[in-house]
Amino acid sequence: MSRISPRTLPQALLDRYQTSGPRYTSYPTAPQFQADFDREEVLSRFEQSNRGDAGLSLYLHLPFCKSRCRYCGCYTLLGYEEDGRRKYVEAVLNQADWILESLDGARPMEQLAMGGGTPTSLAPETMRYLVEGLQQRFSFSPTREQAIEVDPRWVDSAYLDLLLELGFNRVSFGLQDLNCDVQENINRVLPFERIEGHMRHLRDRGLEAINLDLIYGLPGQTPETFAQTIEQVIALRPSRIATFGYAHVPWVSPHQKELEPFGLPSTEERMELFGLAYEMLLDAGWRHVGMDHFALPTDELVLALESRTLTRNFMGYTTRHGLDLVGLGASAIGSVNGTYVQNEKVVPSFEEAKGVDRWVRGYAMSDEDRLRRDVIMALFCNFHLDIGFIEQTHGVDFKEHFAWELEQLEPMRVDGLLTWDEKEILVSNMGHFFVRNIAMFFDAYLRKEGTREGRYSKTL
Repeated sequence: MSRISPRTLPQALLDRYQTSGPRYTSYPTAPQFQADFDREEVLSRFEQSNRGDAGLSLYLHLPFCKSRCRYCGCYTLLGYEEDGRRKYVEAVLNQADWILESLDGARPMEQLAMGGGTPTSLAPETMRYLVEGLQQRFSFSPTREQAIEVDPRWVDSAYLDLLLELGFNRVSFGLQDLNCDVQENINRVLPFERIEGHMRHLRDRGLEAINLDLIYGLPGQTPETFAQTIEQVIALRPSRIATFGYAHVPWVSPHQKELEPFGLPSTEERMELFGLAYEMLLDAGWRHVGMDHFALPTDELVLALESRTLTRNFMGYTTRHGLDLVGLGASAIGSVNGTYVQNEKVVPSFEEAKGVDRWVRGYAMSDEDRLRRDVIMALFCNFHLDIGFIEQTHGVDFKEHFAWELEQLEPMRVDGLLTWDEKEILVSNMGHFFVRNIAMFFDAYLRKEGTREGRYSKTL
């Protein structure tokens, strides 16, 4: 029997299930967050969270970039001088101080991630000031994961050494594509020799936890050129590889329109590109994890997938269960004890605001939200749902509670994308590529929205 691959998926299935939908870094998803949420309820839940044994996770958003990549859908700023970036860092630490009035800073900080923008656009002394400021405020666990996104175009060996000195033990380099023409199209030119040198430098200093990020579906990519990029990535042998499908959302990020004259691949062409990466990486020894990640067999992501304990948050797939996530910085989202809060997006407004006024949108989850979140995350991350566990945890009769959802999933069962019985729902190998579509049936809010075009990216 031939191996199932995105390139061998029946065209009828691609046609049937091509739609738009969430990527489920949370449930409910960000469109459900509200400006008029109950801030006092959120603060109360923050304080209640201290009574348990959950550790903390920190996400810091550093929105500054030296140039704009045309594919980017993140909130970024160009042209900030270093004194402006230092002012922003002061505001981030000020927000941490305010949050620690409700959260117990003695709780172990098990995970720290810095994203952007480009975190490494901070000057070395500002980066040191930021990390040391966090160390003074939070109880960094000795077993923490401390990760940072690095633009390999703008760092040198001395900066990488600083990151190691400050305790970073996982580095993610954004490659996207290594073909010169594609790099010109997306305004992100990176010679292969530069990333190769950075990885050699980190490994010489003992760091093996290196991620490389790729994007498929970019203008100018062909099967031939993308295969060459994958060959080069295989030669670099990172511990993890993310292969994100390009999300063309110009209604959110208008600068993406600059890519349209170069031509955007069709659904079939996108699946061909992802299929190439999928086949080549599996043949080279990586394992497929979740929707769009690959990891070496010894990586903790693979071990979590095998034990069906993989989970997901706003930072992506993670093995760290049950942590309360604190979001610091403009546009950052936090998730503490069944709440979501998103910070002010505009940097000057974020800097000027104080306390609760930095939260511009939020949500307090109901019991039904928690139930559906657990169902969606189990399917989305581990391709498996333990029905008995859900019934015991949430006190529901699964078959009765989700009768409509199971009825809607019946065509997918007939198509071979999943199976179920009284004990479990199991997503098939072919169903892995349609997991967003499967999860969407359990999204009570999506059912009420009607059209999804212009709000979410394509599922395939």
